[in-house]
Amino acid sequence: MLTYIVRRLLRMIPTLIAISIMVFVIIQLPPGDFFDSLQAQLAESDSQSDQEVFEALRRQYHLDKPLYLQYLYWVSGCLCGDFGYSFEWRRPVSELIVERLGLTFLMASGAIVFMWLVALPIGIYSARHRYSWGDYFLTFVAFIGLCVPGFIIALVAMYASVFWFGGSAGGLFSPDLKYAAWSLERVWDLLSHLWVPVVVIGAAGTAG
Repeated sequence: MLTYIVRRLLRMIPTLIAISIMVFVIIQLPPGDFFDSLQAQLAESDSQSDQEVFEALRRQYHLDKPLYLQYLYWVSGCLCGDFGYSFEWRRPVSELIVERLGLTFLMASGAIVFMWLVALPIGIYSARHRYSWGDYFLTFVAFIGLCVPGFIIALVAMYASVFWFGGSAGGLFSPDLKYAAWSLERVWDLLSHLWVPVVVIGAAGTAG
């Protein structure tokens, strides 16, 4: 068993390297960089910008280096837990990832619970009432998540959330509670929005 796991991990390493190179190259394909965009925005707003400051920031983040060196700096930083700095959020990327891991785990756990709550009773009923109308109907329901594209189920669930339950079109929080501190109101708001992605993700696994 241990040998099998080691072999799988060794096979994953070249795949991860190839994916990281592809992602890095795709990000670098558009001309310019973040500081070029920032300079253009400052120029449109008639703000004074210091070219030396931008050049210093480019050197600090290795944007003045060749592409392969930028990739090596980026990968070495990721391996050390340094995922860079988000200029949009003005915070380290690692902090943003940690904040979102909890919600991702909650959503994935909810999807698994939903999948088993739907699939297990259907499987038991179908096994005890083979070839009955109930068996055909419930099996059809279970296979909806497998045969219908996920984005169609997502659109239907979002429609139901907005027009039947008065929810918002997207996101896990209402606009006024998106960046609010945690409270009972925010927890309830999260639960009222969480069912949409839980149903969409969990529906695909019911047939399996």
